[in-house]
Amino acid sequence: MKKNIIYAICIAVAVYSTGCKKVLDINSNPNASTNVTKDMLLAGSLLNSARLETNAVNELGNFWGGYWGKAYDISGTTSGAIGTTIDLIANYSIIDNFATVIWEKSYTTIYNYTLLQQQTEGNAPFYTGIAKIIKGMHYLQLVDHYNNVPFSEASVPGNTQPAYDPGEQVYTGAVDMITSGIQDIKNAGTLASPTASDIFFKGSASSWIKLGNTLKLRALIHQSQLSSRSAYISGEIAKIIEEGSGFITADVLANPGFTSQADNQQNPFYTTYFKNSQGIVSGMFNAIRPTRFLLAAYDAVNDPRKALIYAEATNGGGYHGVILGQSSSDASQNATATSAFRGPGAGVIKTATSGAMIFSLTESEFLQAEAAQRGWIGGSAASYYERGVKASFNYTGASDSAFQSFIAQPSVSFASAADKIERIIGQKWLALNSVNGAEAWNDFRRLGLPKGMPLSAGASGQNFPKRLRYPSSEVSTNSSEVAKQGNIDGLVNKVFWQP
Repeated sequence: MKKNIIYAICIAVAVYSTGCKKVLDINSNPNASTNVTKDMLLAGSLLNSARLETNAVNELGNFWGGYWGKAYDISGTTSGAIGTTIDLIANYSIIDNFATVIWEKSYTTIYNYTLLQQQTEGNAPFYTGIAKIIKGMHYLQLVDHYNNVPFSEASVPGNTQPAYDPGEQVYTGAVDMITSGIQDIKNAGTLASPTASDIFFKGSASSWIKLGNTLKLRALIHQSQLSSRSAYISGEIAKIIEEGSGFITADVLANPGFTSQADNQQNPFYTTYFKNSQGIVSGMFNAIRPTRFLLAAYDAVNDPRKALIYAEATNGGGYHGVILGQSSSDASQNATATSAFRGPGAGVIKTATSGAMIFSLTESEFLQAEAAQRGWIGGSAASYYERGVKASFNYTGASDSAFQSFIAQPSVSFASAADKIERIIGQKWLALNSVNGAEAWNDFRRLGLPKGMPLSAGASGQNFPKRLRYPSSEVSTNSSEVAKQGNIDGLVNKVFWQP
């Protein structure tokens, strides 16, 4: 694969104008345009980020975070999000060509934000600030998947072999980048600010600042098990508190004006995991099934979200799941004998025109619950915890009365938990099902929670996935730098924050 994204000369932006509410058609060669404006760059880059977050980053974590498996009799399905067959994912077969979209699209999108920075530095700091915040988010996620990655030399024109920076340094640099972006937005004053081209917040400065703070909190939580980072974490928490805006208070959704007129104009999660614009169900909808481990966890706490997210099996009724990586013939794990996604509306599918999930309120509340329980921030860990559960119930369409009954159970109540962190992560895990699988996988790698998660039945060893290998496109174009990272085994080598 000749395409190396770090030094790409083409950019992917959305066709955008202030007189049109649609920013949906991606043009991979906008060099044909004589005037790529800052609004075109912003709208297109944010849309690319949304598609990456909602599908590729989310999908892999849903398999490796314990939520998704595959119906046994659906074979040969290639993911519409990461371009890797489900069997490779389910069997932990981490090869060079595995999930390359995460690397390639992340760096393409980062490059686009760099162009936006260059165009707006000093004259439109609100735009510059947005670029830095989302670049920081993508760099953090690259480390979460690959550990050491190009950072200090990434997106430098003409540099076809950028050096790799240690994952810990990239994390520090990405958090600093987000902090700088927040300050840019605060300094914007009366200078140009986006409206329609900001498909996340429509130009709300306070919302962008809160998202930046929440992204930083997530990055700090990832490092919770590293005693060597304690002082750093304390210092960064102090900066967040001093800044004073707090964290997000609503789901962060991207919506450039999704329509059902064409596949690439729909909500990307809906298209990939439910139906296309012609109403035809996707291969992933037919293939993806909840794991038996997940359904058992719902049943253990009488969780009403199970029936909102999943449909009963068409053959025999009831809610039935699969074993990840199942290789022997088992009719009980066939598509008709197991539960598909329920949708649209309630649950997680929503509609073709719904906003794409970037950062959920439920995750924000659970991050704060853990931070409070660890003594990092003020406030009641119990209150954050309950708000996290409630936000998930609201998102999936569960009633307030159902929430009240659910939270009162001793197996759910925060007060009754002997291990508060385990209780927080247990409910966070249930809440993030299909919404942010990446964070579920991150929490499992960080804490080993939820306990009892089974290995894939198709795994050749006794190790869970710890990271990805560098893609073949990078190996072929930046071989000397890749070689310096050693012979990476995704089941053995860790990212820096894993204990």
